[in-house]
Amino acid sequence: EILKRYSSLSDFISLKFVDPFDNPVLAASYADRGIQIHTDDIIMEGSARTKIFSIEDMYTLNAGRTDITGLNAEQQLTSALYFINNPEVPVAAFVDGHNERPSTALKELFTRNNFELLRGTMSSLDREYPDILVIASPSRDFLPEDIEPLNLYINRGGNIFLFIEPSAEPLPLLEGFLAEWGIIPGDELVFEEKANTANNPVNIVPMYDPHIINRYFMETRIFLTMPSSRSLYKVAHQGSAYKVQSILSSTSDSYGKQGYQFDQLTRNAGDIDGPFSLVMSSEKKLTNGDISRLVVVGSRKIYGDDLLGFSSYGNSEFLVQTINWLTKEDSSVNIPPKKIQLDPLNIQFGQTVILGFLLCVLIPLGFLITGIIMFLRRKSL
Repeated sequence: EILKRYSSLSDFISLKFVDPFDNPVLAASYADRGIQIHTDDIIMEGSARTKIFSIEDMYTLNAGRTDITGLNAEQQLTSALYFINNPEVPVAAFVDGHNERPSTALKELFTRNNFELLRGTMSSLDREYPDILVIASPSRDFLPEDIEPLNLYINRGGNIFLFIEPSAEPLPLLEGFLAEWGIIPGDELVFEEKANTANNPVNIVPMYDPHIINRYFMETRIFLTMPSSRSLYKVAHQGSAYKVQSILSSTSDSYGKQGYQFDQLTRNAGDIDGPFSLVMSSEKKLTNGDISRLVVVGSRKIYGDDLLGFSSYGNSEFLVQTINWLTKEDSSVNIPPKKIQLDPLNIQFGQTVILGFLLCVLIPLGFLITGIIMFLRRKSL
């Protein structure tokens, strides 16, 4: 049904059902090209390349891959239409060697948007010259021999997407590299009194700052959540070589705690008052006219498998928009799967209080007052 809908929407898309047993020559022609096809496979052919899906690829499965949890066909097919007709395939390289922790969902987000994925040490990835370099929450510092290729990569037009979570362990060399680009990771774990989810002040609902990445969210009124976020600061006197901007920030009701070990989550007298920047970008125009871009995110859990799987949160959309900005592309696709079971409602703590007051106080009080009025009127008859 979905395939038929795609073919009916455009004259440039044609749909054909083929029985490989009745057409062995067709199957052999794909085998000659090194493409193995099986019964129920979906083959998409475009002007640049061919892509094959199994029927299972059209669905999302549970952790044990025993039950279907949703339909993912729209994301797969729409993204593949661009992929099979695009002569160039972007490359995303995930850095290894410092105990980085990319989630499965984060890697799948790149794959769904037609990125070829690489993984390796900084020195090996630099030779590949990827479109975007992903550093996913390292817990060990970079070595001097890592910083040199990192500088070479970004100073010749590369782009870096870096996640740096709250940690008691300092990362002086990596943080020194960020400071050169005008961004300093703070020592505070950020808490929100009101703009949080699940009544947990660590589960921050960040505010959108004026940035081209957030243009999408001006029309799409959804919010994301950033559990366990650290503060980010702009270097005071960085000069005009770099353009540093805040992308997401906490509210003025936020506060920061230092040390990452706390007796209580509520605000104390010694806490630092917000707001804080939580995601920042830096741009540098090179002598050849190219622009290098860097985005730093102060949270690892923003790309958790659970949050990227919830269509009620905007985490996937935000990461896709950030990838678009880093790679200077507008063609990335993010269509949430159609779930069999509904996702949890993304209600903030303040909204929960208002709804609770409305449902538990105002509405019952209204019924009580109405009942008293009706009783008095009937009594006077």
